Amino acid sequence: MNESSATPAELPWPVRFRQYLRHLAIRICIYLFVYLALAILTIGPCFWYWFEATYANGPRWIAKFYAPLLWLCDHVWPIGWLVNQYVNWWIL
Repeated sequence: MNESSATPAELPWPVRFRQYLRHLAIRICIYLFVYLALAILTIGPCFWYWFEATYANGPRWIAKFYAPLLWLCDHVWPIGWLVNQYVNWWIL
């Protein structure tokens, strides 16, 4: 039986598992890209909410939402510089 013509239930489990892992990796990459795009685009207008959540008694979920972006900006300087310029454009 040809693997391309078989239904998913007829494939051996290692092939199904590889397909599942490939599908999972693609979904994770898409979700990561969407999260980063959303976080980067919203940090400008929401900067003061993030600042209050991080350094005052603001909502903790805002600080947690932007925590991966903060880590990325601290460790990858071009992204940090670009995000900083974007935030400055919104708050100045």
